[in-house]
Amino acid sequence: MKKWNARIMASACMAAGLALAMSSAAAQGLAPGEYKVGFITENTGPLAAAGLSYWNGAQLAAEEVKSSKYMGEGTSIVLEPKESGSDAARAIQNMNQFIADRSVIATSCCILSPVAGSLKPIVAQGKMPLVIYGATAAGLPQPPWVYSMTILPSPKEVATATAVVDALAPKTAAYIVADDNEAFKGRMAAVRQAVEAKGVTTAGVVNVLTKDTDFTAAATQAMGMKTDMILVYATQGAAAGAIMALRDRGYTKTIVGNDVLSPVAVFKKMGPAVVGVPFPVGFSDTVADAPEAKAFIAAYQAKFQTTPDIYSAQGYQAVWLLAQALKSIPGKPTRESLGTALSKVTKLDHQVYGGEEMKNGQAETNGTLIVMWSPDGKLVRWAPAK
Repeated sequence: MKKWNARIMASACMAAGLALAMSSAAAQGLAPGEYKVGFITENTGPLAAAGLSYWNGAQLAAEEVKSSKYMGEGTSIVLEPKESGSDAARAIQNMNQFIADRSVIATSCCILSPVAGSLKPIVAQGKMPLVIYGATAAGLPQPPWVYSMTILPSPKEVATATAVVDALAPKTAAYIVADDNEAFKGRMAAVRQAVEAKGVTTAGVVNVLTKDTDFTAAATQAMGMKTDMILVYATQGAAAGAIMALRDRGYTKTIVGNDVLSPVAVFKKMGPAVVGVPFPVGFSDTVADAPEAKAFIAAYQAKFQTTPDIYSAQGYQAVWLLAQALKSIPGKPTRESLGTALSKVTKLDHQVYGGEEMKNGQAETNGTLIVMWSPDGKLVRWAPAK
């Protein structure tokens, strides 16, 4: 009996000691130090305007994480940029270099979904956490290694298109789509299905390419279908070019766009051509009302002398997601422990959208904000022209 009691006492002491050690580790918090994040930038190439916004937002977040001591005294996130120019081969090369560098604890990347998709097996095999800041295809997240801070546009675009149909009651519609971009083709297909379900007949689909520079033929073809509405699903340059070509050729009926129209630079390029075109956004500096959103806008303007857009907001949120996961790890984190910590984040401590949650590694928000550019260059809530 005495031996049995001794064993019970020994087991109890070991359990208590383990609990105390775990409690002590948790209490100590994240170990002080610089935590390097490999950031694959897209500041050159066809998507440079958006790429710079993502990069600017990420830089601002890293500065705020450090200055606020959010992760603890003496801790910071340091961004290590490598330029890809939106090229998959360069992005893969960059990622392999980050994986080989044991000082890099996590990575962030990608505007184009095919590029993000090409990195998924590489980071899974290399056990490197990856937070996607821009790619829009559904199904990219793969916890514990791959996460996405992109607010998926497809559900928002469906809601936008159906709201326009409900308000304006068009009978026919045509589509202009980037034929070399599977994500935009999928987004167009989802919108087309929803619009046709409301009784709108599809007159046809006009294909363009992401790198096209002359959209006169595409605009002429779409206008030749004599439809009540033309919906455009393409990357920023192609979407802007197609809409400008439609307006230049005298198309005055309804055009529906997508979130690539949201940056100020797009309005400056397009001017009157984009005024009144409805599109969804996850974030807008002119309609944001949450205190954190206002603080983000003010800080961004002070640092970069311009207003933030949805891209800078997503780059900003990608770094804050990593900071939140790192903060939850006691002691010295590893790539594996960070991947696990990221998978446990369901609601962000710091956010600029309002009501943002993580579900199976994917950022989501409730509701759809439908906006348009006003003649004086401000994003305002969309309303049908009177």
